[in-house]
Amino acid sequence: MAAHKIPVYESGKIPESLFSIRRLDDALATVTDILEQVRIRGDEGVRTFAKKFDRANPVSFEVSTDDVRAAEKKLKETKPTLYKALCHSRDLAMQFALRQKESFDTFEVELTPGIITGQKIIPVDRAGVYVPGGRFPLFSSVIMGVMPARAAGVNSLIFCSPPALHPSGDMSRPYCDEQILAAASLCGVERVFAVGGAQAIAAMAYGTQTIPAVNVIVGPGNKYVAAAKRLVYGEVGIDLLAGPSEVLIIADDSANPAWVAADMLAQAEHDVDAQAILITQSRELSSAVIKEIEVLTVDLDESAPAIQSLSGNSAIILVETLKEAAEIANRKAPEHLELALAPGKDRNFLEKTLRNYGSLFIGHGAAEILGDYTAGLNHTLPTSGSARFTGGLSVRHFLKTVTTLRTGSDAQDDSGWKTSLAAAEEIARAEGLTFHARAARCRLD
Repeated sequence: MAAHKIPVYESGKIPESLFSIRRLDDALATVTDILEQVRIRGDEGVRTFAKKFDRANPVSFEVSTDDVRAAEKKLKETKPTLYKALCHSRDLAMQFALRQKESFDTFEVELTPGIITGQKIIPVDRAGVYVPGGRFPLFSSVIMGVMPARAAGVNSLIFCSPPALHPSGDMSRPYCDEQILAAASLCGVERVFAVGGAQAIAAMAYGTQTIPAVNVIVGPGNKYVAAAKRLVYGEVGIDLLAGPSEVLIIADDSANPAWVAADMLAQAEHDVDAQAILITQSRELSSAVIKEIEVLTVDLDESAPAIQSLSGNSAIILVETLKEAAEIANRKAPEHLELALAPGKDRNFLEKTLRNYGSLFIGHGAAEILGDYTAGLNHTLPTSGSARFTGGLSVRHFLKTVTTLRTGSDAQDDSGWKTSLAAAEEIARAEGLTFHARAARCRLD
C-alpha cells in the first residue's frame, strides 16, 4: 500500500501545486451545448442528454409523490437507525438555519430628518436543489440543500437528481436513488424530477414544458454540474462552485494521531482529487499520523481513491511556529479547517488569526464528520481557495436583502430631505445628467 508516500514538506519548501485553484475550462465547452439545447428544446433537450449520459429514455421526469413517500416509509421500516439519524440531522440543520435567518434584520431608520431608509428580507419564490447520484449517493446533501430553503420561507421547491431504475423494473417510471428520495420526503420536498447532470441545471435555470424555472439553484455535483452553474449564474442565483473536498488540520502534541489520521482519510476517500493536509510543529506527531494511516489503509488497493488522494494531492507540512501555520492556512483557504489543539493560548491565537475557511472545527472533539452530517452546520462549503471571498451554503442564499426609502416631505422637520435633494441635484449636474437634476429641483421648488 502507498500511505508512506504522503509527501512531508518543511514550511519553506511547499510546492505551489498545494495552493492551486481548480479550473472548469475543460468542462465549459461541453456544458455550453447542453445548456443551449435545453433552453431551446425544453423537455426534448433534457431527454436527449438523459439518453446520452444517464442511459435513460424517460417518458416523463417527475417522480410520483406516492413513490417519494414510499421510499421514506421503506427506509423507516427497514433501516430505522439510519432514518432516525437523518431526522436528527434534518432537525439540527433546520434549527441552525432558522437562527441564521434571525440574523437578517428587517428595519427602518431615519438617517437625517425626512430621510427614512429601510431593509426588507424577502425569500425567493422558487428554489432548485440538485443532489448527484453515482456510486455513493450523498443523500445527506438533500438535507443541506432543502432545510435552509425551508427555513428561509421559500414558497416552491424543485428537486433534481439523476434517474435510477424503478423498484418495479418499469423503465418508463421516473425514479431516483431510493435513499435520496427518502431523504427528500422526510425533508418535505413535494416535487422531485429524475434529471441529472448539466441538463438538470439547465432545466431548472430556463424551465421546460414540465420542469419549472427557479430563482436559485444550489447543491453539489461534478465538474459539469459546476460548469453549468457557472454559466447560468446571472439568469439565476447559485450557491457556489464546489470542487474536490479539502481538509486542513493544524495539530500539536496534544492531538490523538489516530483521530487526525481518520479525519484525513475521511476527506481522502471522497475521490482521487480530494485533499488532506496536516500542519504541525511536531515531528513525532507527523510520524505517528503516518503510522496510523498505514494501519487504517492496510487493506486498501493502490487504486483506491483514498490512497491516490493521499499520495497525489495531500501533504504533511512541518512548521517552526503557529504563526507560520496560520499564514499557510489563510493562503490555502481550505474548505474544512480543524484546530486539533487543547484549549489555551495557542488555540486562542489561531482562532483570532485564521480568517479564510469554509468551516472551522475547534478542538479535539470537533470532528469534521459532525459538520458533514449532524451538527446543524451546512456541509456545502467553498473549495479551491474560494473561502477567501465567500462562505458556504446557508439560509442567505434563499433570501433577498432589498432596501426601501420613505421620505418625510410632509413631516414637521424635513430639513434632511431638502438637504439630500439639493445634494442630489448638485451631483447630477456635475455628472451632466440634466433631468436627474431636474427631478430633484422640481421637488425643492
